[in-house]
Amino acid sequence: MNLSHWTQCLLSVCFAMHCSTLTAQELTWRDATSFEIEGRGWSQTAGPFDRLPDSAREKVPPTAWDLSKDSAGICVRFMTDAGSLDVRWSLTEDALAMPHMPATGVSGVDLYLRSAKGDWKFVGNGRPHKVEGNSSTFSLSEEQKTLRECLLYLPLYNGIKSLEIGASPDTRLEPPPPRPARLRKPVVVYGTSIAQGGCASRPGMVWSAILGRLLDRPMINLGFSSSGTMEPPVGEVLAEIDASAYIIDCLWNIGNTSQEDYTHRVTHLVEAIRKVHPLTPIVFVGQSLLQPEKHPTEMTRKQETAVLNLKKQGVKNLFLVPGTHLIGDDGEGTVDGVHLTDIGMQRQAKCLFPVLRKLLR
Repeated sequence: MNLSHWTQCLLSVCFAMHCSTLTAQELTWRDATSFEIEGRGWSQTAGPFDRLPDSAREKVPPTAWDLSKDSAGICVRFMTDAGSLDVRWSLTEDALAMPHMPATGVSGVDLYLRSAKGDWKFVGNGRPHKVEGNSSTFSLSEEQKTLRECLLYLPLYNGIKSLEIGASPDTRLEPPPPRPARLRKPVVVYGTSIAQGGCASRPGMVWSAILGRLLDRPMINLGFSSSGTMEPPVGEVLAEIDASAYIIDCLWNIGNTSQEDYTHRVTHLVEAIRKVHPLTPIVFVGQSLLQPEKHPTEMTRKQETAVLNLKKQGVKNLFLVPGTHLIGDDGEGTVDGVHLTDIGMQRQAKCLFPVLRKLLR
């Protein structure tokens, strides 16, 4: 190869790099709050991606309040005809990962695109590298100028300080139309670290997000690590949300206490919700273990006893989902015997899907 050819190659590379730089500089950036923020039960929160309002602070355990600053389950819904998008985000905490959960799930973002068939397809994960100024580019497809719906899921165990979405100035990037009226009411999930997202590899793989895509409904994730204890005042907080259904998955955090304690917690939770929502379905999820022969567990039986007692008293629309089939029996469903892998998350979502689909018709 002669010197002239080398020179041409070098100029071509430099030109390409220059164009790439110009493109990045010329993107039109929009603050994520200018789009639809789904997964929030309250519009008035201290931050746009917080999960609880200030009024809940004295009604939930202190750990739950702290974890409500994590953006688990919150996603940004928007429309674009761009062939690629850029996302840049800054985090609130410097712990990007955990020993048993990767940074992609703890602090990353996930982009999904609605296909022509109407289902949701994974586009890519934005990987976090630092607290301030993370950025990622997502390639949507070769086809441009077709307006498509997107979901951007936010970190499961970190908070968002700032979030922007960028696209070429000659493309559309705008808020979506409202969901159909029959699909607007959210499903509320209240539970433990598993419900919050431990230990999904990325935000779109927490079971509530998978279930939300299957149902094509907004999901509100009120999972709080070590703090899904069904404290009596929590029912009042849940009742503030006009939900299509409530899913209660708290057994790992309540622990093996007495039957009286289970009856007390379940009864107060149901009574608080029923004061405001007399007929909204409430689904209680059983405890899942790796060993099928150990189902139902003692904690599951105590919860079932409390729920069945309320049903005998005439309380309607209470439902029980056994833990037996939630995560399978091959041992691949958990990271550590408790927290779920992506396989476990998917299995739990698919186990709950037919139950919720039937209740929400």
